[in-house]
Amino acid sequence: MQKMIGNLKQDLRKYYLLDLGKENPALFKKLELWVNNFGLHCVVIYRFGQWASRLYKKNKLLGIIPGIAHRIISFFIKGIHHVDIDAASIGPGFYIGHVGTIYMGPCKIGNNFSVTHNVTLGWGYSKDKAGVPTIGDNVWIGTGAIITGAVTIGNGTTILAGSVVPRSIPDRCLVGGNPGKVLVQNYDNKKLFDYQRFEKDKAHAVAETQ
Repeated sequence: MQKMIGNLKQDLRKYYLLDLGKENPALFKKLELWVNNFGLHCVVIYRFGQWASRLYKKNKLLGIIPGIAHRIISFFIKGIHHVDIDAASIGPGFYIGHVGTIYMGPCKIGNNFSVTHNVTLGWGYSKDKAGVPTIGDNVWIGTGAIITGAVTIGNGTTILAGSVVPRSIPDRCLVGGNPGKVLVQNYDNKKLFDYQRFEKDKAHAVAETQ
């Protein structure tokens, strides 16, 4: 339970900062986000499912009811939003920008991960890359991207919309195209992920307009 709460706090913090511009917005703004943001709904249900699975492994009697509840809720999420991510292991700071046709196999994904709609992180079956991707920390994946096979996406890497990535990518790269290629090395995506810098940049922009 503590792990679920800790991860969810980091997820919510990211949503508050990116969607509302504040780490601790007003309660009304929080409620509005909780009710209207379908991406956040999917993240919360995912965290609940991970907790229910861990509980079931420890104690089948205690875990069976949460497990059934999650299966029912997850069924509707898959049917309505076409988001299937339960098999993945995702670190704190998970953010879904827009829901719709997101599939993730049993991938290992690091902290501070952002994804949007029409993204697939799936199985590859070629002899040298049979398996699923491993995604590092601070990775942002754009709309329509496809990453398949036992490849590694390095820390701080950004995958542009529509990219098809069948190979491993080093840290801090900007990737685009089909097949995906490194367009920029040592790419700085901190404006997407560095919360303190995000706050400072916003404050600076406000000050310049006054």
